[in-house]
Amino acid sequence: MWAWARATRSASASDSSSASASASTSASTSASTSASTSASTSSSSSSSSAEDAAKAEYDRAVALFDEGKFYSAKTAFEKSAYGDWEQRAAACAQPMPETGELFHDEGMTSGKMILAFNVNSQDENRGMYITVYTKDGKLVESVFVKGSGTVETGIPGGEYYVKDSSGIEWYGTDEQFGPDGYYENMVFNEVEGDSHLTALEEDYRYDITINSETSDGQSVASEESSWENRA
Repeated sequence: MWAWARATRSASASDSSSASASASTSASTSASTSASTSASTSSSSSSSSAEDAAKAEYDRAVALFDEGKFYSAKTAFEKSAYGDWEQRAAACAQPMPETGELFHDEGMTSGKMILAFNVNSQDENRGMYITVYTKDGKLVESVFVKGSGTVETGIPGGEYYVKDSSGIEWYGTDEQFGPDGYYENMVFNEVEGDSHLTALEEDYRYDITINSETSDGQSVASEESSWENRA
């Protein structure tokens, strides 16, 4: 009886140990499965979050493109690296306009003062964009010269800011040639007190030759500017 009892106790102890080991294994397996599921969920959530951020940047690029901010759209497409971003980024550079007047304020038209821009360029793929602003910053005139050419216009006499930019990749009149373009302010009849302001008189013709091969006429001063101060 004692032996049996002992055997029974021994067997019970063994069963208990086995049950404990089984419970431990079960708990370990459960914990491992839970950790694996948690890690998988976290990874999936992180991936989803990154994709959402990329999609949001892509959508921002599309909105910028629709606003005519083509260079900003290009950088946003590149940053997003989402979907067809490569094709969309490549399409942000716009065809250069042909040589001629792009804008003229109808209320500032006059034949009493002629302003002619003559551009001599060694690179026919390079463009130049020239803008004329009133003293209070209102755009009066903008012209474009692709390669070499001349654009002539008539505006009233007065005081104006004349700016130009040049480059080989055109992003529209808003962002012009992007940060890689060259920007400057022109001055040829400087107004006292403002080194960038030019006085243009009635009954005069002003021929502004850029990259002139001769030194005839009045010299035109220029001061390098920046893309941020292009307008």
